[in-house]
Amino acid sequence: MSGASLGSDTGWTEARRSLHAQLDQRNALLADYYASAIYFLSTPGAPARMSHLAHAVRELCLHLPDVVGVVRLDRSQSENKSADFMRIWESARLPDDAADFAVCTEGDGDVPMCLVPRSVVQAAVEMVVASRVRGTAGRRAAMMIAEPHAPGGHTNAERDPTVRRWNTIVGKTLFAFVHAFDKAPSAIGEEDLHRDFIFLEQVMQGVLAPLEQVADLDELLAETARQPEPVKVEDLTTDHARHAELKPGGAPDYLRDEGEARGDS
Repeated sequence: MSGASLGSDTGWTEARRSLHAQLDQRNALLADYYASAIYFLSTPGAPARMSHLAHAVRELCLHLPDVVGVVRLDRSQSENKSADFMRIWESARLPDDAADFAVCTEGDGDVPMCLVPRSVVQAAVEMVVASRVRGTAGRRAAMMIAEPHAPGGHTNAERDPTVRRWNTIVGKTLFAFVHAFDKAPSAIGEEDLHRDFIFLEQVMQGVLAPLEQVADLDELLAETARQPEPVKVEDLTTDHARHAELKPGGAPDYLRDEGEARGDS
């Protein structure tokens, strides 16, 4: 579905057309899921509306990390990295007993420091990373939104307020409607539904924005917390934006402050 064939203008704003275009540049199917979500969000009377909306949003949000370069790491990759490490260790002809290392010195403290080839160190690091980072949707969202290389690593990134709210909306609030027959979910108020959807859009804007055009949504997010009514998407214009640094592999700092502004836990 191209930007020129989005159908009814209901629910569409310039900000949403811009986000749709950014998604379309990365992956046409994700752009179509977004357009479908806009349609069902703006059509309360549509048959099976919440089920269709939930499916579209979940597919969009679960696969967004793929198009922004978040590596999918799973158990098979962990096993592959372990095999690579063993191969490189043996190629370096390193001993299997730590006592047999010939070049070991006393470093700071009482821990002996042994010299090994850099290729072995690199293989060890890759093996550790592959073992630590799983392919779960929650962890991949953390890698996309937060800074997984900060102190505390991926664990702290998953606890980030913005990441937690993203995962709650996608993985819990809407997940129930994907499996409505089994879950019998409680209805979501229109105000809460629109507020949650706008939050997801704001995060996507920050994740997809080019480095030189990252909009600072901090004031808008704080304003959302103060207002009883959801922030209107048409308010998300460049009049409210200022340049901000986007960390490699993650969203800017202002997105990670949003949950604290709302008092999310």
